[in-house]
Amino acid sequence: MKRSWILIVAFYLIFIPSVGLAAFDHNSKEFKEVISQLDMQGHADHDFATCSVQKVYYEEVVDMLNEGKSEQDILNSYVDEYGQQALRVPATEGGGIIAWVMPAFIFLIGAIVVAYWIKKLTVLNHQKAAATNTTFQSNADQEVLEKIIEEERHKFF
Repeated sequence: MKRSWILIVAFYLIFIPSVGLAAFDHNSKEFKEVISQLDMQGHADHDFATCSVQKVYYEEVVDMLNEGKSEQDILNSYVDEYGQQALRVPATEGGGIIAWVMPAFIFLIGAIVVAYWIKKLTVLNHQKAAATNTTFQSNADQEVLEKIIEEERHKFF
């Protein structure tokens, strides 16, 4: 009789704690922390009910958590598979710095190109204005030029 009680107690001590361990699901805190950091190939903001990609990610993350992987291990596995695009916010070290710096760099280059273009146009406009502003030595020269222009205009109209 003692032996059967010892076996029953041993059975409960061995198997019951493993059943009582926290099995992760879609509502667990750890799951939500991992999912909130993943971009899911651009499907992170889609409706879960209709997005098959998001469902696959959810199941993979739950499985990895239940296998005992930590949050960082899961994120690293997705970064290894998909690169920095796997994360909603790029890392702040290594190659992730490029993702943070590149938009500012491109904006700066664009601003320089636009400023150069505007400066070039204003210089051209000033040169055209200077070329059309002719100074006459006398009023007679100006009247002669206006008369010639008027005669030419009458020929075509």
